[in-house]
Amino acid sequence: MRVRREVCGYDRETEWQVWSIPIDDGSVRSLAPLLGTEDDEDLVHVYDLEGRALDEAARLAGFRPRPDLDYTLEAFAPEG
Repeated sequence: MRVRREVCGYDRETEWQVWSIPIDDGSVRSLAPLLGTEDDEDLVHVYDLEGRALDEAARLAGFRPRPDLDYTLEAFAPEG
């Protein structure tokens, strides 16, 4: 299954998405053990990122987590 994945940041007060960054398939696969993906082999569900999983996602995707945002890993249909 071909999908595009992003780490998304949501404002804690409004719950609006205010930020995102793409993350490659290899990085997503290395995050999988930290996410409890169970039977989601294609990693298409939305996963909350916190603690160690957020730290690892930040390292892999190259961002610094902001304390005012909640983070998720999300999959989208490819553009185009």
